[in-house]
Amino acid sequence: MYKNLRRLRIAISVAMAGLLAWMAIDSALQATALGRWLAHTQIAGAILAGGLTGVLWCVLWVLVTITCGRVYCSTACPLGTLMDVSAHIGRRAGRGPASRYSYMDPLNALRYPIAAVVAVCAIAGINSIVIYTSPDWTYASIARACARPMAIGASGVALAALLLIGVWGVAWRRGRLICNTVCPVGGALGAISRSPIYRMAIDTDKCIGCGLCEDACKAHCINLNDHTVDATRCVMCMDCAAVCPNSAIVLHRGRFRLSTPLMQPMAGETGFSGVTGISGGD
Repeated sequence: MYKNLRRLRIAISVAMAGLLAWMAIDSALQATALGRWLAHTQIAGAILAGGLTGVLWCVLWVLVTITCGRVYCSTACPLGTLMDVSAHIGRRAGRGPASRYSYMDPLNALRYPIAAVVAVCAIAGINSIVIYTSPDWTYASIARACARPMAIGASGVALAALLLIGVWGVAWRRGRLICNTVCPVGGALGAISRSPIYRMAIDTDKCIGCGLCEDACKAHCINLNDHTVDATRCVMCMDCAAVCPNSAIVLHRGRFRLSTPLMQPMAGETGFSGVTGISGGD
C-alpha cells in the first residue's frame, strides 16, 4: 500500500512542479483560471491573494496539516520536488555512509524564528518579504532563468544560479535540510503539525531495528534510539514505509504503545521489577 501511496505522491508532486514551472515561464497562463488556481495552491500565493479564495486555501492546508502532517511539502511545493530530485540523484551517485541519511536534532532556534518573522511581515502587509522568502518564488526564479535567460537579464540569471546551486547542493547531501531549517512555510507547517491526528509512527512490536527507514528519511526525523518520528519535520513522503521489510512504520493515529511493557510486576512478587529474580521486597 505504501509503495503505491508513494508513487501517487511522486506523480502529484511532479505534475505540480511541471505546471508551476510552465506558469513561471508563460506569463499569459497566470491570467487564466488554471493560473489563478495554481497560484492559490501555494501557501504564500494564497496569503498574498487574500479574499475568500485565499483564506479558504490557507484553511484547507492548515486542516490537512493538522489531520495528517506536512502533506503540502511533499505534494504541492515545487521547490520540495526539486530538492527530492537532487537528493535522489545524490543518493544514486553516492557510495558508502556518506550517501545515507541519519537522524539529526531539529534546529528549532532557527526555523521557528524565521517563520515567525515572515508571519509578522504577512500580517503587517510587508508583502516583499513574504514573496522573496517563499519556496515557490525561488522555484519560479530558477525555472525562468533556465527557460528564458535572455528575458530576465544577467542579474536575474546570476541570482537564479546562486539559488539553484544552494538548493541543489544542500539537497544533494542533506535532503530536506533547507525545508526544515530556513523555509518559513516549512517552519510554520512544522509548528502546526506538532501533534497531527495521523502521523508516521513506528510499531515497536514489529520493528527489527534494521535502520532502513532512517536511512531513507531525507528529513532526518526518524530516531531509532527511541523509535519516534518527529512529525514537525516529517514531510509525509512515505519513503520510510516503502522500504520497511516488516511493515513496522505506518500511518497511524497517535504513537504506538508496546503491547507487552518491558517493565511490569513479576508474578507472585509484591514489588515492581523488570528483571527476573529482583523484587521490591527485602
